[in-house]
Amino acid sequence: MVSRIIFCVKKFLKKIFHQSINVVFVCHRPNVWGSLKTVFEACNNDEKFNVTIIAIPNKKELPEKGLNHEIYETEGAEEFFKNYPCKVINGYNYETNEWFNLQKIKPDYVFVQQPYNITRPKLYKSKEISKYCKLCYVHYGMLIFNGEVQESVYPPDFFKNVSFVFSENQEQKDIMEHLAKAIRSKLICKLTGYPRFDGLEKLKDIDSNNWNLPKTNGVKRIIWTPRWCTNEGNCHFFDYKDKLLEYVEQNSDVDFIFRPHPQAFLEWNATGELPEKEADEYRKLYENCPNAKIDIQKEYLTTFYSSDFLITDISSIITEYFLTGKPIIYCHKTNHFNQLGSKISQGFYWVHDWAELERTIDMLKRGEDPLYEKRQQIIKDNFYINPQGAGYTIKEIIKEDFYGKS
Repeated sequence: MVSRIIFCVKKFLKKIFHQSINVVFVCHRPNVWGSLKTVFEACNNDEKFNVTIIAIPNKKELPEKGLNHEIYETEGAEEFFKNYPCKVINGYNYETNEWFNLQKIKPDYVFVQQPYNITRPKLYKSKEISKYCKLCYVHYGMLIFNGEVQESVYPPDFFKNVSFVFSENQEQKDIMEHLAKAIRSKLICKLTGYPRFDGLEKLKDIDSNNWNLPKTNGVKRIIWTPRWCTNEGNCHFFDYKDKLLEYVEQNSDVDFIFRPHPQAFLEWNATGELPEKEADEYRKLYENCPNAKIDIQKEYLTTFYSSDFLITDISSIITEYFLTGKPIIYCHKTNHFNQLGSKISQGFYWVHDWAELERTIDMLKRGEDPLYEKRQQIIKDNFYINPQGAGYTIKEIIKEDFYGKS
């Protein structure tokens, strides 16, 4: 109640003195910036807004301790955002272990990249931020899975302090509103479309310099994005990591990119499944392979659009890749698709073991793609692309919330 009164007073005073709306983006992971990028651009290009980015580290997954500690490690946000065309503040002092207090810059609205309070210090948890401004959220990955995966990305301790959630489709809006009712939250959920889908058509003819080999008719470019944790029973990394690399080494007409999740090697080290020494040895195999690499670049869309097909399992980037229209090989272990995921998965090539995976790779290498037309229809029927742009729409909702209807 107190926070609402504070916000209303701030809003009233700003209207009187014609002050800008202060919007802050708290960012730790450049890899998921695509979910907020066009929101930032829309706000930053509007004279009614004053935009700040706070670059922070993320809590590191440690063996035995997990996340039960206060040790933080950068994921590259400070470097990634340092030249952005707005005020950028490094939120953590690595020498003194002190955190920048967000309240000092008097934000009106704050966006965070992920809903996990457990990975942030007290100052940056949703309960603290919501005391002096409105907390906003855009899903960092379009959810097409249910069960344990869905539950993990909707933590009640985060969402009970959120004012606005901007949803990519009606299904996610319904899930969010059901959660809000269950936890007695007054959050407002708006159907806006997904900022990640803004402007994708511009990428269709752009090549990427991320590949090892030049684009020729004889080379097939493959991306591999396995799940980063095994406790859900869906990760196929350990099933195929050696066989895939062996296949690539034996096929010089393949250009292969392994794109691990930022948490993958940390998680596998923490669980003991792939200790750091073994991980280093595995990385060296890629370094010594002329037609394969491990990709840790923050930008990935040009790589997606210049590839030929994707090998994956449960991944937040599936929907983005699906919109390229290119084939997806889905390494199935356990079915966790929600309603939308079940529809999209009809356009996947499902494989259950190495023999099926190898045959499917060979088929796509030959240029055979019997599900092509099916994917085009699924895209047409199931994806909501906001014609105004999701980023612009979210910006306008914030402006109307602050200033009222014009």
